[in-house]
Amino acid sequence: MSPRKPRRKGGTLRDGERRQLALASRRAGEEGRGAAPAPAARERVLCDGGSRGNPGPAAIAAVLLDRAGEVVERRAVPIGHATAATAEYRALLLGLELAAAHGIEALDVCSDSQLAIAGVRGSGPAEPELAALAALVRAAASQFADVGWRWHPRTENRAADDLVRELLW
Repeated sequence: MSPRKPRRKGGTLRDGERRQLALASRRAGEEGRGAAPAPAARERVLCDGGSRGNPGPAAIAAVLLDRAGEVVERRAVPIGHATAATAEYRALLLGLELAAAHGIEALDVCSDSQLAIAGVRGSGPAEPELAALAALVRAAASQFADVGWRWHPRTENRAADDLVRELLW
């Protein structure tokens, strides 16, 4: 009998991805210490989506921040029965809707979903439903002069995350 390989921990992340996430989290923690953060170059929208079960009851949220980091508007919406991935893409749409309603021309769209950010940056996900949502997000983003897609750790997305949790739990 040959020795068994140790079981990989951490679900679907590969070792390189896990190291990158750990490094990003450490850097985010280091930047959070000490002096107050510098004002952002442009407005930001924090987006989050989630479901209780996958699929299950789902909700989305977006928080629009001005350049000084002050909340301009926050919105959370239950979206019925959906997967977590669907909720993340729909949250990006909600964030773009908030920014458009305030006449913003350039913004950073921030999410803790690597899947959604990668999906709108690249060619999109393989699943037809998510690919359609990614196309909708890209179309909604085309109304802005410039949109930056930013992944950041969940700890930096707390304002949107808390709104989703309020609706789901």
